[in-house]
Amino acid sequence: MNFDKLDALKRRLDGFRPLGPEAARNLHDDLVVRWTYNSNAIEGNTLTLKETKVALEGITIGGKTMREHFEAINHREAIFYVEDLVGKNEALSEWQIESSTNGMELPRSAHMDQNNKNQENTGLLLFATSLVKRMPHMEATYFLLS
Repeated sequence: MNFDKLDALKRRLDGFRPLGPEAARNLHDDLVVRWTYNSNAIEGNTLTLKETKVALEGITIGGKTMREHFEAINHREAIFYVEDLVGKNEALSEWQIESSTNGMELPRSAHMDQNNKNQENTGLLLFATSLVKRMPHMEATYFLLS
């Protein structure tokens, strides 16, 4: 496989560095929307990319369930939670993940049974929990930056 084109694009991107705070924030916001959309779409959520962006802005979409809205909101909040751990330079442990899903003040109607118990957490936290159980030595900074 020839990576010459990719290397040229990387050099071009590096020419714009360092990014200003506004550009970095815009890229981060776009990443969160796209990550949320793709993760939820894999799990069957029918919100489009634009609808996901609007739902994350706090506007409900006609014809879509509240479950789909909450899935998007919960996923975004899970991203922010893990980023906060990284910002504090805390290890991403199984305890951190499990305590966060019990203590986060999030609308959890997306995955609840009749007894109102959380049956399933957002895809991001389930994925992270799975990784931590298999690799307990892994830290949040490694998880997010590698």
